[in-house]
Parts: sequence; C-alpha cells; structure tokens
Amino acid sequence: MPHGDCGGPSTSTRTSCCRRRGGGGGALAEPAALAALLHSGGYGYDMRKIILDKTGGKVDVDVGGLYRSLRRLEEEGAVVSRWCDEQVGPRRREYELTQQGAELAEQWLDVLRDRQRLDELLVDLLESGLHQLDENTEVPEKEG
Repeated sequence: MPHGDCGGPSTSTRTSCCRRRGGGGGALAEPAALAALLHSGGYGYDMRKIILDKTGGKVDVDVGGLYRSLRRLEEEGAVVSRWCDEQVGPRRREYELTQQGAELAEQWLDVLRDRQRLDELLVDLLESGLHQLDENTEVPEKEG
C-alpha cells in the first residue's frame, strides 16, 4: 500500500497504521499479527500458525517480519510481552494485545477495507477495458 493519510486528504495527522504501509509481502505482517493476537495471544510461531489456519493458508507471513512487527508494536504500546520458561526447550516470549493494539487493529481494518474498495474498482476497470478491447479488435486472418 502506498504511504498516505488513512483518513483521506482532509486528515491532518497520520494514524499509526499509515506509517508502515510499504510494498512487498511484509506489508501484511502487522495487520496479520494484530489479527492473530485478537484471536489468541501467544508465541510468534504459534501466531503464524493461527494466521495460516484462519486464512486457509492464503496469508503466509514471514516469521522474521512477524517478529519485527511485534517488536515495533511493543515499542508503541500496542502489544506487551513476557518471557516464559518452557519445560523443554528455550525460553519463549509470549505476546498479548493491549487496548491501544485493539484500536490500531480497528485502524487497519478501515485501511484494508478502503484498499479492498479500490482493488474492486481497479478490477472492474481492467475487466471493462479488456471487454472493450475484445469487442473492438479484429482477429487477423491467417494467410496461407
């Protein structure tokens, strides 16, 4: 998603979700992390599994990007974490959403819905253009 104001041209301040809307696969890491935390707090790898399960495997967030997003969210107060000692294996960090994180999730929902509407408009525009092209294009006959 391109950088910009979530609230449109009349909004003078950018909300938190706008600052990180870059391109590439990492663009979904933050809203995916928030969604996983809304369903269940937990460990980063477990959150990735929740994201995969809840999306039928269609959203596969890079684990590194997920952890970077979680650290950023924690620095901003949207997430809290604590170290948990496991009976077997290394200590793991468990994450939990704060009220500020829930508000950020609402902002992301608005942004993603806006994006969805724009995507639908572009799909319609491309489809109508291709349909028009098909109607106006004569297929050259093969010589021979």
